[in-house]
Amino acid sequence: MPELPEVQTVLDGLAEVLESKSITGLECYYPGTVIVDPDLDRDPFPARLSKAERRGKYMILHLDSSASIIIHLRMTGKLVYEPRPDEPLKHERARLLLASDEALRFIDIRTFGKITVLDSSNLEKYLPALGPEPLSGDFSPSYLRRVFKGRKAPVKNLLLDQGLVAGLGNIYVCELLFRSGIRPDRSGLSLCPKELRELVKQTKEVLQEALAVGGTSISDYRQIDDKTGEFQHFLRVYQKRECPLGHAVQNLKLAGRSSFFCPECQH
Repeated sequence: MPELPEVQTVLDGLAEVLESKSITGLECYYPGTVIVDPDLDRDPFPARLSKAERRGKYMILHLDSSASIIIHLRMTGKLVYEPRPDEPLKHERARLLLASDEALRFIDIRTFGKITVLDSSNLEKYLPALGPEPLSGDFSPSYLRRVFKGRKAPVKNLLLDQGLVAGLGNIYVCELLFRSGIRPDRSGLSLCPKELRELVKQTKEVLQEALAVGGTSISDYRQIDDKTGEFQHFLRVYQKRECPLGHAVQNLKLAGRSSFFCPECQH
């Protein structure tokens, strides 16, 4: 599933494409992919982008027609800009139509991705309750100390909880825990202040490094031009057999997810 760096990279590409183009329509080719707010009592198109923002793993396009579009890529969704689109592709579930007959294809093999068109005043109704953004000042050692207090759940599970921290996913949590020297199965309440400070520091550094190279492409994720990200070349433990120091990497299942870690480097 695309995580914060991938979603932000796609959003930046979207904003660049839409900066000088009008959205003229939205076509849906698979039932349930497009959701329309019943309070939207007018056709929101044509419209231009007035603001693009990300909240966790959600992309939000604010239009000058007082409508908004929320795009959630989920597991396998991707948006691809096509200057000369032809017939819908096999796994193309929807399409944003642009001026000059251009398009943004929404391709999603697993069909879990969603595009929601809504009245902008209803935005909070269509977004879940999300924790602070990990690159913001709100994500701090004091915040983690407060939300981890009394929590016996594994620290990895807590970091993946979007209600506690918005935008983190399996790949980056494995990586940031390795860099922090913390085992993924440690309970949240067991982390000391020094470890919390290191966890916050490494979280921000890992995400910034991934953003700088367009995210991680291991399976389906692609940028808006259908090119891959490059952070997969810099992963230290995720899907690795050895850590950078040559220690054997283990794979522990937590909450049904693969949790790669080094038992020598992480305690």
